Amino acid sequence: MNYTKTLREFCSQNQGHIFDVQYELNHRFSLVPYKTLLKILNRLEIEGIVSSLAKGVYITNSDQELDIDQAIKEYYVDHFSGMMIGKELFNYYDIGDLDEDIIEIYTNRIISNNKTIGKYHLIKFDTYFYDEIVNLVTTLELIEKVSSISDINYIRYNEEKEFGATSYTDEIFKEIISHHKYKYSTIATLDSLLTKLSIENNALLIYKEHYINAL
Repeated sequence: MNYTKTLREFCSQNQGHIFDVQYELNHRFSLVPYKTLLKILNRLEIEGIVSSLAKGVYITNSDQELDIDQAIKEYYVDHFSGMMIGKELFNYYDIGDLDEDIIEIYTNRIISNNKTIGKYHLIKFDTYFYDEIVNLVTTLELIEKVSSISDINYIRYNEEKEFGATSYTDEIFKEIISHHKYKYSTIATLDSLLTKLSIENNALLIYKEHYINAL
């Protein structure tokens, strides 16, 4: 296989897209030795085919104007790959008006525990972000980070917190808690909310089974 030709053709077919070296090495280019892949990308950068955004992260150049923000969202969030949290989540639902510079993303498209690309802070959360997962994670995020939300709109806060909780099943909760640890107080509050909504659950038991030594 001509590795350079293969990478060059891939970049040509995916102009304006992110290329995360670790993720692509694990999922699409496992036949290419790691150091060889880095050398090829360095060569392609010199040729102007890709541009480096951060260590191990490139964007393929395009004839059209590059939209790096959109490219990051498409790669790390869209297609069930992740979700925005923090200020983007709170502002999206008109719950609070945070003016932080950092944009946080949970994503299954990084191999390390976290990664920073400019203003974006990516946190590894290795699950498939279908609607029910996103809904329940939203509830857990709202519960755990309520004290950090400035100018909070409690009507919208409670609406979204309760809406997300209606997606609860023990199986969905187990999937979430297996890949991301929330505080015990957060799970206790979730249990209280589910009881209020008459939703049967074993959230506390499931949490204890996973993190018995952390209690």
